Amino acid sequence: MGKQSKRKGGKRKSGQQTRPTGLVDDVQSSNPPAAGEGPVANVIKKIRHGDPRVRHAALVALSSTLYDSSSLSSAAADAGMGNFRRDSGAASANNPTLLRALAARILDPDVPCATAAAGCLSNYVGFYAASVSGMTVTNEESEEVNVASEVMVPIMLQRVQMSLEAVNSLGEKISESVNTTGTTAGASSATAKNNKIGSQANEKHWLSSQEQWEILSLTLQTLAGLIENCPMAVQRMSGGFSSSTTTSNVFASLLQVLALSANFLKLLDRENVAVQQQNQKCEEPILDAATNSARALHSLLDENDSLIASIPTTVKPATAPSNIPFVTIFSALEELKKTIVNTHFSAMTRLHASGVFFSLRKVLVIDKEASGSSFDASGEQVKSTMQTCASDVVLPMLHSRFDLKFYGSDSNNPNELVKRMVMLSKEISAQKQDEQMESQIVKEINQRKEPARMIARRQKKLREEKEKFKQCNQQRPEAMDDDDIATKDVKTIQVSGAMVVEQEGDEKKPDQSSVGDLKDELDGVVQSWRNLMGSYKLALELIANLCAGKDDEENEEGMLYGDGEDDEHMWDSDDEAKLIAAVGTSNSQSAEKKCTPSELDLFSSMTSKRLLEQILSFFSKWLEFLPSIGTDCPALVIDDVNELLSTCSLCLGNAIACDLPMWSCSPMKSTILVGSDSKVVDNGVQLFWWELLSSFSAPWMSSDADHAVKSHVTFVMLSMLRHQPQARTLIDSTQLDLIFALLSIKPKENDNYTLQVMSNAIAMLGILCSEPHPSTVDSRVCSALLERLRSATSNENDITTSIIAIHEILNVLMDMYGGDDCNDEIFAKNDVLGHFKRCLPWFKRQVKKISAGRRNREETETWSETALNASRFIKYKGG
Repeated sequence: MGKQSKRKGGKRKSGQQTRPTGLVDDVQSSNPPAAGEGPVANVIKKIRHGDPRVRHAALVALSSTLYDSSSLSSAAADAGMGNFRRDSGAASANNPTLLRALAARILDPDVPCATAAAGCLSNYVGFYAASVSGMTVTNEESEEVNVASEVMVPIMLQRVQMSLEAVNSLGEKISESVNTTGTTAGASSATAKNNKIGSQANEKHWLSSQEQWEILSLTLQTLAGLIENCPMAVQRMSGGFSSSTTTSNVFASLLQVLALSANFLKLLDRENVAVQQQNQKCEEPILDAATNSARALHSLLDENDSLIASIPTTVKPATAPSNIPFVTIFSALEELKKTIVNTHFSAMTRLHASGVFFSLRKVLVIDKEASGSSFDASGEQVKSTMQTCASDVVLPMLHSRFDLKFYGSDSNNPNELVKRMVMLSKEISAQKQDEQMESQIVKEINQRKEPARMIARRQKKLREEKEKFKQCNQQRPEAMDDDDIATKDVKTIQVSGAMVVEQEGDEKKPDQSSVGDLKDELDGVVQSWRNLMGSYKLALELIANLCAGKDDEENEEGMLYGDGEDDEHMWDSDDEAKLIAAVGTSNSQSAEKKCTPSELDLFSSMTSKRLLEQILSFFSKWLEFLPSIGTDCPALVIDDVNELLSTCSLCLGNAIACDLPMWSCSPMKSTILVGSDSKVVDNGVQLFWWELLSSFSAPWMSSDADHAVKSHVTFVMLSMLRHQPQARTLIDSTQLDLIFALLSIKPKENDNYTLQVMSNAIAMLGILCSEPHPSTVDSRVCSALLERLRSATSNENDITTSIIAIHEILNVLMDMYGGDDCNDEIFAKNDVLGHFKRCLPWFKRQVKKISAGRRNREETETWSETALNASRFIKYKGG
């Protein structure tokens, strides 16, 4: 009876536990269950169930259905088109009640349940919230924004703290076990049994730590997505270090993740052989957590001056929480430095850490110098530490990222990855075709309903023929009868009296298993490719931001179009007055950027390390990559390479606009082959110009399929002509013919690359005509531009392309003939004024028509300014 009573009492105690315990703020106690019946209420009941197995099953089902990446992408596309209805009766991914319930489950004491919930929210933030503008607004009344900032963020940070404490505790136990094993390695056999028991316990610790690292990685990934897509979430985490709340100390927590990740990677290196066989499996969540932590830090500090300014230097605030390691700016810099130089971390982790460093440097050093503020003793120490770290740690790491080798034995080089990607895709496609053919054969045989005896005879005959062929050492015939092909390698099995025909060996399904393995391998190759391209783009963006300077604030009082009742050809006088005032303000603010002493020191270090020369070589190699692959190149690779080239051209364009010492220094190359001519290189300007021109002499540059490559090259050429006057002196008749040839390229409908090539060519001609030039060149440029202008006004199929072309051409013509020293004879001979009068009404009408559509305000205001300038130009020239 005693045992029965004890068992009965235990069962009753377990049955009374209807909700998970151990949560600081469990949603079941703070929020009533979902009222009523329906899909959402039923789902929430299951994920709040007292049995962890039920909760886990419900969360896994959500992760593979409603919160699957493909489902979320489809829902985001529907929401973008206005087709998404939250009140349609079915459960939706952005349902606030469901999101709250999921967020609460992240604190679930059952780790698999918490991991599944974190995975759902990670997918939601990455595939839905990032694509829908609902979370990007700062409207506090939005339910989704409130859930993200008021519910998700505190829970995510609490989960991070819980996992950090668990990981830290497990790390101490593992470290103690490793040290004990190391000291007893030479002990007698009497301790072998104890060592074995300790090793088994250690493996359990590793498994537990792996679970914690996985949920920590998913939580940090979700947190990073919230920071990047929800401004209200950033405000929630930017309270400053003087606050006693955990949310305001996210900076310290994220740095702690980086430190613990490095420590655990060291522990893995010291482990025994049995555990080292699982190193890759153990390392993956640790490396992912470090990457997501660095990414969250980078996004959080980007342009977050208030949070950076609140980081203490040496004195710990009295209200600082005691459960988080105290962080000063110096300890943060030391941890970032360790992360950047740690080659165990992924490239993305080290690059994001570099981004964090540059964000700190911008606020604490660059902005202070630009404003003329003085530095105290600690400020001077911060400045010196940052300058040394930038020159000796960050720049060398960035330089190493552009040491590109397309060929070799490295399995992660771009050429090998693409080859492997193409090969695996073909193998999967071939196996699928084989499966379809075999399935069709089986289907045809089943339809014949042949007796088993006839099929057995066929198989017997085939086996005899095969044995005969083997004995005679002969090759199998290339062609066989249809019946032979149809009945080859098939057998019959009888199930409940029915006769079914299957492939031989179908019980093990080798083909399906093989296809699955190939798909897994292909997914791994694609992920390696994306990681590689992502690291390249991030490195280029960091350098582009270094050279970009401080952007002027956007003028929010720009010109707006008049009402629909106004003349469709003109704006009223108030609109014109607003635009003239805005243009005057813009011109007065467009002063040339002045570099601070710290920026000049960094630019000098970049020149001495030949960083930009390395990036230029990197750019040239990638220009040749797609043509070298051929027609089998996957669409994913084409898009990624073009995006990389675009980022690289932007980086080079920003660097060209800076006053770098390299423009007057001798580069590593002394000559560059441009076509059949060998050009002498004396400085950085010549190096860049001749290197860019040499790409046009490549045989693959003449095909129509290379307009994307041409757009990237011409963008950098335009930057050279605009910001480096010496480049204009390098133009000869051959290069001028090249620019005219680029201008003559016909823009294709919805083809941005051909449009960019044409726009860059027009702008280059305008810059060249701003310098003294002969009348023959002036006449040729004028005729070519007017021909393109006539072509644009007659193109009714692609209005946007025509507007952009006319905008560029009108600006160039006004620059050419707006001064007192212009060539009036050519102006009159080509009837430039008449062209302006004929095209301007059409231009204004089309701009006004699409201004309220898909184009952004800044672009339409630029076109409007061009239209106003053209009207004034007509009046000025006597119209």
